[in-house]
Amino acid sequence: MKKVLVFILSFAFSCAMPRVIVLDDPLTAEEHLNLGYIYERKGELKPAKEEYEKALQKDKNMWKAHFNLGNVYAKMEDYAKAEREYKRALELKPNDPDILNNLAWVLYKQGRKEEALLLIKKAISIDDREEYRNTLREIEGS
Repeated sequence: MKKVLVFILSFAFSCAMPRVIVLDDPLTAEEHLNLGYIYERKGELKPAKEEYEKALQKDKNMWKAHFNLGNVYAKMEDYAKAEREYKRALELKPNDPDILNNLAWVLYKQGRKEEALLLIKKAISIDDREEYRNTLREIEGS
């Protein structure tokens, strides 16, 4: 009898426990972008990638999410996917020197030196920063 009572009580309590079910993602695209950036800074690339993808599900035209997703793919050495994301970011924010620099780098890593040189020189013509010059030296030195 005790076993039956314990079973009935445990069943009743398990049914009575409140359950939280989230049907809609409560976070904005910007919040997912920020979470992705935090994960990326911590070196946690898989959750960073997932957060950037969630940001893009909410706003497919968020250039920064495409750019950051490209950075994650580049760190994972998936240069073809990084290229795709950088090109999409560049469509949304043309002539951005950071995007041009990173796209040049992944093209170089794929053995496309001439294309990479054109892009990095364009980035330098827009904003002559040392990090872009470092990319140029790396590409030219190969």
